[in-house]
Amino acid sequence: MSHATWTCHCGSVAANVPVTGKRIVCYCKSCRAFVEQFGETDRLDPAGGSELIQVAPDKVSFTKGTEHLRWMKLTEKGPMRWYAACCGTPMANTLPTRAVAFASFQVHDIAPKDTLPAVSARVHLKGALERVEEPLGSVWPLMGALIGRSVESWVTGGWKRNPFFDSAGKPIATREDPRPSTG
Repeated sequence: MSHATWTCHCGSVAANVPVTGKRIVCYCKSCRAFVEQFGETDRLDPAGGSELIQVAPDKVSFTKGTEHLRWMKLTEKGPMRWYAACCGTPMANTLPTRAVAFASFQVHDIAPKDTLPAVSARVHLKGALERVEEPLGSVWPLMGALIGRSVESWVTGGWKRNPFFDSAGKPIATREDPRPSTG
């Protein structure tokens, strides 16, 4: 399986990420807010879309810097949003359980880009800041890929090897909200 490397801005955190996942652009307010709070508006497209690649977590491996990882939630029911606290680089989204094979990495910090698949879908268009003209794709292949990854993960035991969670199923990092306090 071919991999690319996700690296934070300062180079303290790095991970090998499979390039066989589904590449999407998400226009939801939460994905946009996640990158904006780190001052990373340059990684959003003109309509406010965040480019992500959805992969099987058990195919991801951290090569350095897990001590710098932190996670947060923008809403209690939303995904866990992982970032490198060393330099404030948004990294990935996961579900709050290792049982579902879902991780979506920020494409902006992955190299080499030419190894990544083409964008297959643009999702949550109601959150877009302007009309999205690019081909939209379909959400159904994304759902099929998620189901396929999850089934494979359960059959092979890969769900136990999710690098964002320890052997007991607890997150490997602490929850820390980097946003300034409003009160």
